Formats: sequence, C-alpha cells, structure tokens
Amino acid sequence: MESTGVRILLVEDDPDDVWVVRNLLSDRWDGPYDLIHVELLSAALELCARRRFDVILLDLALPDSQGLETFFAVHAQVDDMPLVILSGYSDESAAMKAVQAGAQDYLVKGQVDDHGLVRSIRYAIERSRRHRAERAMRDTSEEFRAAGEIQQRLYPAEPPALPGFDIAGALFPAKATAGDYFDYIPMADGSWAFVVGDVSSHGMGPALLMSETRACLRTLAQSSSDPGEILTRTNRVLAADTGDFHFVTLAMTRIEPDRRTMRYASAGQRGYLFHADGQVSILDSTSLPLGVRADTVVPCGPERTLAPAELLTFFTDGVIEAESPGKVRFGYPRALELIRSERDRPARDIIDALRRELLDFCRGTPQRDDMTIVIVKVAIL
Repeated sequence: MESTGVRILLVEDDPDDVWVVRNLLSDRWDGPYDLIHVELLSAALELCARRRFDVILLDLALPDSQGLETFFAVHAQVDDMPLVILSGYSDESAAMKAVQAGAQDYLVKGQVDDHGLVRSIRYAIERSRRHRAERAMRDTSEEFRAAGEIQQRLYPAEPPALPGFDIAGALFPAKATAGDYFDYIPMADGSWAFVVGDVSSHGMGPALLMSETRACLRTLAQSSSDPGEILTRTNRVLAADTGDFHFVTLAMTRIEPDRRTMRYASAGQRGYLFHADGQVSILDSTSLPLGVRADTVVPCGPERTLAPAELLTFFTDGVIEAESPGKVRFGYPRALELIRSERDRPARDIIDALRRELLDFCRGTPQRDDMTIVIVKVAIL
C-alpha cells in the first residue's frame, strides 16, 4: 500500500472486525490507500491532532468509550474530517442521531459487503470535499456577510428592565452567520421567556432554521405561557422542515417577576442555577432536541421559587468546547467556576469576564463554534 493514496483511520478494538475491514478493502478498493488502525478513543484523538485523514471508520464500542459519546468526542475534534460509523448494532435511533450530528454514514458490521463499504467511504470523502468547498465559497461571499448583518438585527438589543433582576446576554459568532440564538420574549400573561438555542452545524442553512425557530417562539408566546407547550408546538413545525438533518437544542425559561418564580422546558440544552450558598443545581434537558421527531413532547420542569442572590445561566456548546492550542477543552467546570467567582458583579460584567477567560484560554486558536451566554441574577432584598 502506498502512503500517497487515500488515508483511512480505522478505530476498532476487535481483531476479527479489523481483519474483515482489511479484507473488504483489499478485495474492492481500486486505488492506493493507507489504512491506519488504533484500538482506543484516546489514541484516535491523539493521532487526529497530529495527522489528517481522508475518512475515519469508527466503532462506537471501545474499551475507553461507549455509544454515541464515542462519535461526539471524535467529531468535536476532527471537525471536517468525514466519519463513517461501523457499529455492531442495528439501532435506527442511534443511526439517526449520529447522521443528524454529522456522521456521513452508519454501517452495521456483518451487514455490509465490500461494495457497500467502499461506496460509503468514497461518498463520505466526496461529500466532505464538496461541503468544504461550499463553506469556503459562502464565507467569502458578499451575500453571506449581508445575511450576517441581517441576522444580527434579530438578536435583542438590550435586556428587559425587570424590577429585582439583573439580566444580560451575548452571542459571539464563529462565522458571518450564526446557528446560535438567544432572546427575551414577553409572554401573554405578563411574564417573560428567556431563550437560548443552538442549531446543529454551521452556515446559511442553520442560520435560516434559527430565524424560523425565533419566529415560531415569538408567535406562540402571544397565545401561551407554558414553555413546554410552546416548544412542543415549535418542534412539530421544525420537524417538517429539517429534511437536511439539522436540529435545534433549545431551553426556554419562563420567569414571573412579581412572584419571583421560574419554570423551564429544555430540548437538549442544559442550564445552571447558582444558589446563594454557592451550590449549583443543574437544569437538565427534558426532551430530545427540536426537529428530531415530530411526535416529541417537551415537558416542563417543576416550578421553582427564585431566592435572593441566586443566578441563572445558560450557555451553548461553543463555550465549553472551546479549545486551547494543545487541544484541551475549556469545559463545564472551568466555565462554572469562573461564573461562581464573578457572581457578585453585574450580569454583563460576568459575561465579559467569561469571554476574556475564553480568549486567554484559546490563545489565538480559531473559534470553531458560536458562543452564547445568558445570565439572570436575582437581586438581594
């Protein structure tokens, strides 16, 4: 085999499956290729940090990682390297989630022959090349920059002035247009909804889906004050429009300023509530992301009374997945500790401090994902 051919990384710990893949490729591949094999997720991540591959064949069940988390870990690091999953299980739900999140294909071991494997690899490589060329073209076009300017007008210019609350939000896009979204929405009963969302992938398509999501939420908030109902109905609309496999992680928190209460519903977007004693409660997702399944129902979490000095925050994956030059992620613990250390400052100052910490941590590494942060502080009586 010649090293000048197609570079394939096989991440597989079962020797029998490695033997099968090698034989399928040798039987059908009609050109030079270079197959590199590793058994661990950690080894694959280390290798991808040093070398570029034309395609990655990835088993989801490895000694140091299991399930879709294996795919997400590799996909987050390699970004535009095409990934084909080789799984031992025929799991339609896992296959859908993986393809929606960026996998090029989902193949089941024992059900794929040499024709199928080679075809999948070639298609994955060609699609990846085409997508990279399209992204480069869009990023340099005047139309794309104009779309970014229009999109900026959809974000709130300033937070609402609610007595007893200090509110701030900011979005830092990675490209001219963003798939992230945040909003402050007045609701039918006089309460307010605070929204943070993240559309999968990047570019014009996600930006348009974000705009559609915003329109749905703002329209439905005029007739309902139930975050779960609003997100459930929004999901039905988006599920009909996401044939290209985009989806939206989004959290909506309804706050009644007079009663100082909150209820939230979350479609795949986590939040955090800092208590006055320094403890943090996780506001976990209550459903699948929006746009994945038309029949998804998004339930509300329980109503909570907001105590003086508590702080509510949501931030998107771009914050915790930001990387240093050494490929170390910023991570949840670092973000939460920064917010905890700055919590006595105004909400806007906390966001600015977190942004400075991110820039210092990344030290010039290009920003790969949008970063959105919303903070709501409860005043001390």
